[in-house]
Amino acid sequence: MTERITRAVNSLAAKLPRRNALLWLGGSGLGAAFVMGTQKEVNAQQSKEVKLINPPTLYNAPRNGYSHIAVTPAKSRTVYISGQFGSDLQGNLVSDDYEQQVVQAFQNLRFALAAVGAEPQDVVKTTVLIVNHTQDKLIPFGREVGKLWGNQPPANTLIPVPRLALDGMLFEIDAYVAIPEKGDGGMFSI
Repeated sequence: MTERITRAVNSLAAKLPRRNALLWLGGSGLGAAFVMGTQKEVNAQQSKEVKLINPPTLYNAPRNGYSHIAVTPAKSRTVYISGQFGSDLQGNLVSDDYEQQVVQAFQNLRFALAAVGAEPQDVVKTTVLIVNHTQDKLIPFGREVGKLWGNQPPANTLIPVPRLALDGMLFEIDAYVAIPEKGDGGMFSI
């Protein structure tokens, strides 16, 4: 079984550019990492930016608001942002309306990113939870994705759920962030 998996990964690896890659297997919530090439080649290709990859062997994910693969920079700090929802400063829902909750959740995500010195392009992956999901609910979600990331959205998994933590809560988004280290080694203080 392990040999079959190794052959399958090597087959996929042969089709991708030679670099460190973090593959998020869409919809499964599981990640698999693999390194290709010699250490010298890998070191030569390290970057200070998150690379979003959408191979031609997979369908056009950015048109649906996410990317298939996110590659983190070698020298970066990982930050995990808890699920943000449509709340005000007191933790109360801003509205019973789904669209207004989505807009506020994205604003809260922006506040969380700013608090750690991150930019939207530093987001590697998001997970979205939508109560009683329907395709119509993708419209306001897609609009906010477009405002924050344009045509370069991070990897994403959307999970339909029957309810969230609070009564009336309809939308939640968390984020995995890779902040490139600055030359002085200091990034931010908490």
